[in-house]
Amino acid sequence: MRALEEKAFAKGVTVAELMERAGRECARLIEAKRGTGNTILVVCGPGNNGGDGLVCARYLAEKNDVTIVMPLEPKTDAAKANFELAEAAGLRFASMSETPALKPDIVVDALLGIGAKPGLRGEILDACMLINSFDTFTISIDIPTGMDADTGECDPDSVIPNATICIHAPKSGEIRAGATKTGLLWVADIGL
Repeated sequence: MRALEEKAFAKGVTVAELMERAGRECARLIEAKRGTGNTILVVCGPGNNGGDGLVCARYLAEKNDVTIVMPLEPKTDAAKANFELAEAAGLRFASMSETPALKPDIVVDALLGIGAKPGLRGEILDACMLINSFDTFTISIDIPTGMDADTGECDPDSVIPNATICIHAPKSGEIRAGATKTGLLWVADIGL
């Protein structure tokens, strides 16, 4: 995946463009599979996976009731830019403490991406436990948070989704971990 991204960057595609494609396609897939008019909680991490989630939330908000939770401040330039776009679009943000009162139809895990390794801690661990506490349809973007994208090794508190939207293609770790750890695998084509 990283090699494909590097080829795209060499052709002049930016991180922001890939993030926009990924988030838009994730939103399209969620609506295609789960319909519109849903109450959706999108939980975003500080990196580019969180940025994908912010873009996804922006598109989902056109036809759904969306709330975003960010346990940590965005840290990458693209995630920061999409945080600002989400704010400018008037999307609703909630704190972790406000979230248990919500009754979402769908929860989207956009905490950590393919570069993360098991060993959840701090706010990310708390957010995973929160996501897993909901008895609702859960979707992870690119990989379930807490799973190693290469080996399929999972943290004990990894997000256990009903479906994972694989950006471009399933990762080897998702295949190794199996459906009990990934749920259904939906593939998002972002033109790589």
